[in-house]
Amino acid sequence: MGLYGRPMRAAARSRDDSKRETREALVQAGIAEFAEHGLDTPSLDAICARAGYTRGAFYVHFRDRDAFLVAVMERVLGRFFDSIIATGDAAHDLERTVGRFADALASGRRGASPLPLPGAVQLHRLLEACARSPQIRRRFGSLMQEAIARVGRATAAGQAARTVRGDVDPVQVGLLLVAVAFGGIALLETGIPFDPGKASRTALRLVARRPARA
Repeated sequence: MGLYGRPMRAAARSRDDSKRETREALVQAGIAEFAEHGLDTPSLDAICARAGYTRGAFYVHFRDRDAFLVAVMERVLGRFFDSIIATGDAAHDLERTVGRFADALASGRRGASPLPLPGAVQLHRLLEACARSPQIRRRFGSLMQEAIARVGRATAAGQAARTVRGDVDPVQVGLLLVAVAFGGIALLETGIPFDPGKASRTALRLVARRPARA
């Protein structure tokens, strides 16, 4: 066990684990602060204090506040899409995905945030951040594109299983469904009447393959 043997590797792993723990604590503190106070009010000092670290630790992981907001946005939207976009049953993944979107929007109608950020950060706040920061806007756009592609793949799998119409473009279906989901969130946030269940059933009727007539 020489100078560059196991102890050094173990120390390197320990340092890496410590870095991951610090970054995770900061992101979780940011999620909690933004959930309670909105995107603009919490100071970096408040976020760092909540995480139990200093500003110096913050700047080891994030160049600036916008980079931190990007990390938080990636986390919450990633969780949202992972919880919504169904996998594992090619014939019915699109149907299940639409149903999950509807359930998430319905929870927003009952007073909870449809996004996985307890009680808070509304979509229009994220869009305000996108409007002022090209960095946040680019990443938000790429997250939307990733979601569209995932729904598109579920559509294509349904087409292969003959449960989804073969004459629709999977990517365009993904685009429309993601647009409807986020448009529905915007409607709910502004108090415009919107029935997620009816919207989801209508969307499925448009893309579902009709059974062959006997």
